[in-house]
Amino acid sequence: MRAIFTFLVLVILSSSVLSLPSERRDDDSTLTEIQALNFALSLEHFQYYFYKRLYQYEPQDFSNAGLPPWSQGRYAQISSHELTHTQFLENILGDKAVQPCTYNFPDTDPRSFVKTSNIVEAIATSTYASLTKYISDPDYVISISSIHSVEAKHSAWINADVREGAAWSTAFDAPLSLSQLYTIMSAFIASCPSSNSLPPVKIFPALTFPSSVVPGQTVQVSLSPATPKRDSQTLYAWFISGFKALVVPLNADMTVTIPDTLQGFIFSVITNDRESVSDDATVAGPAFLVFDYDYQGNDQSLPM
Repeated sequence: MRAIFTFLVLVILSSSVLSLPSERRDDDSTLTEIQALNFALSLEHFQYYFYKRLYQYEPQDFSNAGLPPWSQGRYAQISSHELTHTQFLENILGDKAVQPCTYNFPDTDPRSFVKTSNIVEAIATSTYASLTKYISDPDYVISISSIHSVEAKHSAWINADVREGAAWSTAFDAPLSLSQLYTIMSAFIASCPSSNSLPPVKIFPALTFPSSVVPGQTVQVSLSPATPKRDSQTLYAWFISGFKALVVPLNADMTVTIPDTLQGFIFSVITNDRESVSDDATVAGPAFLVFDYDYQGNDQSLPM
């Protein structure tokens, strides 16, 4: 697994272009196997409770929104998968299993449900790609890998059949740190039971881009809560896709020019180190961005 994280390649965009190896050292490296499995269970609770929201919409609602009416039935199958994953992990963990939190999902109609499902499955595929390094039991490794492949199928179906875009971004899923992944999840979590043991992860300030951003555009980002005054410290915006990242200096006015070569799923993280996206270097984020492209590799704009 170490080779995977050292394979992450950076391209630093400034007055020159460099290609550098990067090693990810994350603060969650001491995670125990039980904690890792509970992180997976926390994710499955998160997903299952999101997909339960499906039942406030009827197939006709999907049709009225310009979506395939049968997509409601497919989403119902995904919901059943997440319930099965939840029950499977609860059975392994027994009385050590964490309980579901109270969630605050933003969907209000079928289209916003589809958009949120895209984020949910992107979190899931990255989480399972990252979790395997904490698992030592061979049977658990197989189980986590099996769940990962199903989550990847969910993501591919949402993007190809529902959104009518590309089913994948690159040849690899982006293996973010668990702290970075939990930061994205925390935006949808209102509260958790006091009986739950907190995962040994950080929650970074939220990173927000303006809506409808496109590659090549210069935009102003925001951090919430705001970080202390920067003084002369240079910050960097990382745009991570698979095992590669484009790294751009963040301007003093919090503007950044989005690299014009980006396509597919992008996780953006603000760091104080141009050569590291470790937890120690992370200042804010990740933010989840989607830059769609067609079957010929040309940029395209999809409504969700």
